[in-house]
Amino acid sequence: MSIVSPFLRMGSRSSGMAAWALLALLVPCSIYSVLYDSTFIWRLIGYALIGSMAETIYTLIVKRKRRLVCTGSAFTAALIAASVPTSMPFLPMLFSILIAVWIVKLPMVELPLRFNAAMAGRLFLMLMYPAQIVNWGTPTPDVISTATPQELYRSEGFPLEWSELLFGRIEEIWEDLFLLVPGSPGETFPLLLLILGGVLCWKRIITWRTPIAFLISFGVTTTLFGNNMLFNLCSSATIFSALFIVTDPVSTPMSKSGRMACGIIMGVSNALIREFTFYTEAIVYAVLIGNLCAPLLDRISFIAQGRRLNNRTLL
Repeated sequence: MSIVSPFLRMGSRSSGMAAWALLALLVPCSIYSVLYDSTFIWRLIGYALIGSMAETIYTLIVKRKRRLVCTGSAFTAALIAASVPTSMPFLPMLFSILIAVWIVKLPMVELPLRFNAAMAGRLFLMLMYPAQIVNWGTPTPDVISTATPQELYRSEGFPLEWSELLFGRIEEIWEDLFLLVPGSPGETFPLLLLILGGVLCWKRIITWRTPIAFLISFGVTTTLFGNNMLFNLCSSATIFSALFIVTDPVSTPMSKSGRMACGIIMGVSNALIREFTFYTEAIVYAVLIGNLCAPLLDRISFIAQGRRLNNRTLL
């Protein structure tokens, strides 16, 4: 079975599988657009088209076989747009998409070490545009600062009401200090994301091992630090990451045990970085750390499997 970023290739048309993932991402983003920003969904579609065109241009330059619809790169671009503030300017978004597609996704497709292209593009934005990447909302005259629910929990230890958290209706001012904003467009509706994750697993678009290992290890580690495990697990950023980011089979191990080990590394890394640094959401670094470990995890898994087969042969 061959694979194509960002999800498993099942059947004869890998582009159809990426299209399923893109369709799933469009669902929460469309609801976000209706509730908070009416133009965002059209910008998201535009960024997805840019990602698709970027892959077409690349294949023309390197004379690689072209696909009619480049849904993998379209999903990568859409994933970047869904994980950053909607106020992110066009040029930074364009640069991040081109870096993700032209430098990370397509040139590394045949290398043993491959990085999650969307997270590489988001890392570029974090390093080059640090002010814009945290511009989640516009403060009002009587509000000192702005905060997403996770940032408020990190700074004040205040968890949002479960109904607001699970259904994404996040618009209020907390104690005249924080203007609560929903955060990234794709990360706003945890209950909906859980349903979409179940559908994608049922359709075998994604594998369950890496996200389950990620969620369990992240939840256990945050509990060891004395944090609210359920609040951290049910926050939409965590579920969004488990559904759309850590499930990338191109940058994660191919072996079943390697996928689970990689999920554990990502979950523990995410919790450690969140606890001991200023990053409320450390998923970018956690995923890239997991990507670095992927070739070694596969090697260990295949060696162990080979030894088991040899032992069975001797018996």
